[in-house]
Formats: sequence, C-alpha cells, structure tokens
Amino acid sequence: MSTQVQQPSLVNSRKYYLDWLRVIAFASLIFYHIGMLYSENWGFHFKSNYTSQYVEYLMLVFSPWRMLLIWFISGVALRFMIDKVSSFKSWLHFTLYRSIFLLLPLLVGLWLIVPLQLFAEMSQHGVIDISYWQFYLAFIETNNTLFINYQSGVWPNVDVNHLWYLRSLWQFMLIIIVLTLFARLPFLTPLKTFVKGDMSFGLLITLLTIAVLFTSHYLTGDSIRETNGLILLLAGYILAKKHLLLELLK
Repeated sequence: MSTQVQQPSLVNSRKYYLDWLRVIAFASLIFYHIGMLYSENWGFHFKSNYTSQYVEYLMLVFSPWRMLLIWFISGVALRFMIDKVSSFKSWLHFTLYRSIFLLLPLLVGLWLIVPLQLFAEMSQHGVIDISYWQFYLAFIETNNTLFINYQSGVWPNVDVNHLWYLRSLWQFMLIIIVLTLFARLPFLTPLKTFVKGDMSFGLLITLLTIAVLFTSHYLTGDSIRETNGLILLLAGYILAKKHLLLELLK
C-alpha cells in the first residue's frame, strides 16, 4: 500500500518542461553542427561538396543562445540533484557517480569519436591516404610524425574537440559542489538568505547580463566560452528554485 501511495509523487516531482528544454537545446546544437558541414563561409573540420551561404542565415538564429541555454539548464538540473544530497557519505557518492557519468562518455568519445573526425578531416585535406585501421594505429602512438600539426589537447594527437562541454561540465560541477559546501558555513547564512529570497529576479538578470558583457569585452578565445558557461551554470543553479522562473518555464 505504501509503495502505491509514494509512486505517483515520485513521478509527479520530475520537471518535464526541463526535459523538453534540454531536448530543444541539444536539437539546436546538433542542427548547428550539421549546418557547419554545408556552410559556405565558415570553417569546419570537414566539409560537404554541397555548400551554401543560405544555411548560415538560419544558423545565426541559433548561434547566440544555443550553448547558453544548455549551460543554464545544466545549472538548474544540478541544483535539483544537489538539493537531494545531505550527508557526507551521500556527497561522496554523488560526486563519484556524476564524475563517472560525465567522464566515461568523454573517454569513450576521446578514443572512438574524435579519431573518426580527425581521420575524415585529414583525408579530405589530402594529408593521409591510408585505411582507418592504419590511421588509428598511428593515432595511438604518442610521437607519430603524421600528426605533427595536430598535437594539442589532453594527450598527444588527442583533443576533447567538440566534447569540451562534458569536460567543462565536470569541472564546473566540482566548483559548484565546493561552493555549495562552503555556503553552508554559519557565517555565510545572511548572504545565502539574501540570494535565496531577498535578491530580486531583475537584479539577478542584470548581474548576469553585466557578467556576460564583461567576459565578451575583456576575454578572448575559448576563455569567453568557458567563462560564460560557468556564469550561466551558476545562474541556473541560483535561479532554479525561484518561483518566478518556474512559472516562466512551465
């Protein structure tokens, strides 16, 4: 009887609108990268023989917000997960579980997905004319001269490439965990109370906008991407339980 009573509450507690937002965000991300194969003026690792500038117009619609939305949703989801963690043992279990959940796909991608992309790129550029098996045997060698112009990343010949999101999400998750535990110290209670209840939704959005503009103006390259990702992740984490935000998302 108790199982039957508890089961519906567990089902109803899931935020399905967040699932749909995540589907929309990643669908736009997939579309954007497929479009890069056919864009006429934007560089990419591999290009189709059929390119057009018109696809770029549609891609520009997704470009400004696709990753920002993903980071924001990641922060919201992380907040709902961390709120269920209480004891020291559960913190260790959560950190270990999430690390495996994020790093295992990253490792698989590093050794199975990234090599395929590099093989296609080097083949199209005329750098290699060998089978994939020959390429992969050379790929796992740390000092093969075939990759003299491709030595960057986490390991010789190996880079996170478009899997950087998983790496950064794992790093940012650890930062959030440390900050969350630090925020539970008694002397930070007034600040935590202000952020949770007294700080207005408009003020948070204003601070978020200023932070993004600041990074875009003073940072360059991947630093902009990484910093904005952390900012939006923190914003999603802080705003996850705000009543106004929940009403807007539903």
